Amino acid sequence: MYLSEIKFFNKLPKLKISYIKAGILVSLIVYWGVILVGTFVAFN
Repeated sequence: MYLSEIKFFNKLPKLKISYIKAGILVSLIVYWGVILVGTFVAFN
């Protein structure tokens, strides 16, 4: 039980980092998507 707890707590920071990276990636894609859509709408 104790060993599995240590493994679980070692994985937690990696999971948090991957969620942060995924959040940044999604926010950048949405940001550029809004800019591109806004540009196309403005030119049309």
